[in-house]
Amino acid sequence: MGTLPLPVQSVGAWTDIQGLTSLAAAAGRNSTAALPAAARQFEAVFVQMMIKSMRQASFGGGILDSQQADAWRDMFDNQIALSLANDGKGLGIATMLERQLGGHAEASGTAGSGTAGSGPAASTSPSTAANTSGATSTGTSAAANDAPGDGGTVTATPDSMFDRVLNFARTTGQSALHAVQQTVFSGPDDFVQKLAPYAQAVASKLGVSIRAVLAQAALETGWGRHMPRQPNGSSSNNLFGIKTGQNWEGRSVNVPTLEYKDGVAVRGNASFRAYSGPLQAFADYARTLISNPRYANALGQGDNIAGFAEALHHAGYATDPAYASKLISIANSSTMNDALAALKNLSPPPMTEI
Repeated sequence: MGTLPLPVQSVGAWTDIQGLTSLAAAAGRNSTAALPAAARQFEAVFVQMMIKSMRQASFGGGILDSQQADAWRDMFDNQIALSLANDGKGLGIATMLERQLGGHAEASGTAGSGTAGSGPAASTSPSTAANTSGATSTGTSAAANDAPGDGGTVTATPDSMFDRVLNFARTTGQSALHAVQQTVFSGPDDFVQKLAPYAQAVASKLGVSIRAVLAQAALETGWGRHMPRQPNGSSSNNLFGIKTGQNWEGRSVNVPTLEYKDGVAVRGNASFRAYSGPLQAFADYARTLISNPRYANALGQGDNIAGFAEALHHAGYATDPAYASKLISIANSSTMNDALAALKNLSPPPMTEI
């Protein structure tokens, strides 16, 4: 007895090229089974066009506009469209299309539910299930659910359509914001470029070189690769290895550590401060050094990176006996030189208030 083919899965992310390839292959083998998922994909394309038209109707030209911001916005819009089409209701376009092309969509108003075994409910996709729960909790889609159209399809009024789009924008936006806050660096050049505005502001406050501040952040995080992370994988954005301490009232993350006691490395666990982004991390770093008298000798060192590093070490910033030499080495390394040279060739970053 042959094995029954698996249901065609919805494409849950607009970057899922493999999912689109699988859908195309499934359509070639059995167009009827692939119809529900294909109809939802078509609806997603339609919603993308609608959102794009809405964007083009805006005045634009804001002071914060940039090519990078436009790219992030387009990625965001594409994911909204796909999530909306795959949430089990959509705008009703997929249901009508499936009927017209010979499918047997149920009269329950669930877009793309198909006949038994012909396609999955939207909840079979983890990402889709999450989007569905986020959308239905607000109740903004009630009008679309309660108003069946001809043949049991869902008739969405313009108001309900825009309500559902805005609702998905709100839900997906929370995930997008969370993703943006998890700063990712592709290498030392990218690390320096992204953090330079914050480092320059802090360096001015402390009276030290921007090279020294960036070198310490690079030392503490391995050029941004090893920041403490929460159990769910989200970053603490802790760029300077600052522990919570007794007076810390913000978020924290507990991770394994390697400390030195009497020159001997000892493994353990410690609680580190967690920030919403690099700005908060740099601001707290500046406050820590300025407000604590033991770091007074590290301030005002200017371009004397060795003086800055040794003052931090003597003040007990870290237990590693080689901390100062490591910081000096990174600050004067060819990697840092190249990254700072590349930064000079770019447009000057806007000054950040810390």
